[in-house]
Amino acid sequence: MNVVDTALAQAKQVIGKVTEKVTDAATAESHIQAITIGKPRREVIDLFRDPVGLSQVFGDIADVHEAGVDRLRWAFFGDGPAWDCVVSLEDESRLRYVDVDPEKDIGVTLLFRDAPQDRGTEVIGKASAPAPGALTGLVIYKALYRARALLQTGEVPTIKHNPSARDSQR
Repeated sequence: MNVVDTALAQAKQVIGKVTEKVTDAATAESHIQAITIGKPRREVIDLFRDPVGLSQVFGDIADVHEAGVDRLRWAFFGDGPAWDCVVSLEDESRLRYVDVDPEKDIGVTLLFRDAPQDRGTEVIGKASAPAPGALTGLVIYKALYRARALLQTGEVPTIKHNPSARDSQR
């Protein structure tokens, strides 16, 4: 084995270790996201329980409808499936969306606490889903970001009506 082969072997080993650490970190913690919303806790919780508000927040992902007392139906656009969940609020600090089928480990938990220095409400989102943590983390962050915009400005950010040379809305 010459010097070049030894260097290549060492580089492959280092790349393998780095990839493993990045993958572990991305899947372990990236499904948790947090954001501060400059509104009182009650207003924030009300938005996350309201199907009309949730439909605005998830505008290009899903349409949300009431499916009974403390139940929501999420109809995902495209060929996506519908998701029926039970919504439960625990002591004004935790809101859970849990699949109606207890066998499935699918759900989202939102934790609420007062932000420091009376700056509103901190919202921490955690998801358990079969999708990779990096993917669910991106969806949770997008939802929290859009919810904050809706609560603080009254509208959700979009480029849908922005004239451009793009063929798509993105």
